[in-house]
Amino acid sequence: MIRDMTDGSTIYDWERDIAPYLGNMQPVEGGYSLAKRGIVEINGGVKVFVKIAEGKTTKKWLAKEIKTYKKLNEAGYTYIPKLLSHNDTHSAMAIEYLQEASFENIWDNDKLSAILEAQKELKKYKTLFVDDSDFTLGSVVGLDSKWSAILQPGNVEIINNKFMKLGVDVIFMTKQLETFHQDIKDWKIRDETLVHQDIRADNFGYDPKTKKGKLVDWNWICIGDESLDRTPLFVNMYISGFDPYKLHPETYDRNMLIYLVSFWLERILTGNEDSGEPEFKRRVAQAKSVKACIELINR
Repeated sequence: MIRDMTDGSTIYDWERDIAPYLGNMQPVEGGYSLAKRGIVEINGGVKVFVKIAEGKTTKKWLAKEIKTYKKLNEAGYTYIPKLLSHNDTHSAMAIEYLQEASFENIWDNDKLSAILEAQKELKKYKTLFVDDSDFTLGSVVGLDSKWSAILQPGNVEIINNKFMKLGVDVIFMTKQLETFHQDIKDWKIRDETLVHQDIRADNFGYDPKTKKGKLVDWNWICIGDESLDRTPLFVNMYISGFDPYKLHPETYDRNMLIYLVSFWLERILTGNEDSGEPEFKRRVAQAKSVKACIELINR
């Protein structure tokens, strides 16, 4: 152990305190990237959560995530685990192990309130990120229209075939997608507040005893649109069988739902779901999200 930070977190030396114990890592489920994740028990019986990047892109995102942990830990944001250690290349890190937390996709009013509070508080830390190009909206989300690619001849048929392969029962008609395109042709995503941009059940460690939670997986944090944070989250809840719009109808954003349809359809169209299990899982999740968006748009 090297030192104690002013925020109360303990910083460990990676090579001395973490690396010797990586052979005993207990892998955990979850995540769509190639990063290895697991629980490691280090000297003294302390358990930490370790994330190790594999591949150039994953290393890039993890370096950004480590930067985020440092900024938010130091600033006192309480809805994030403590960063305990990282290696010299910023391609591996150890964070606080949320032993009592649940990452299940099960929701109730208390858990909804907890995650919305975490999102609300995050907005207060915008100034920490505004002058860093790693945290612009464009660095995370392609702001160009996806519809022109989606609506190229033959692509709707390709998308329908991919949905069949992914096991999600949705059939798209070109006219339907053209209507969506026209509905948001003059609409723009705002870049006005700090957003996590990947809030889901498996990225929110919730403790039902304290009714509090902490957000993980900060790869996509950026200055963006509050609805870009909240709408995908509410879609995720809706898929699980819990409808947050009944409690917060004022947050319903049809334009964002249509944008998300285009975003995920373009990813499915250009992705290769046969390249490996993580990629297949990612595309299935996106296909299910598209189906949910369509249902919410049409109801």
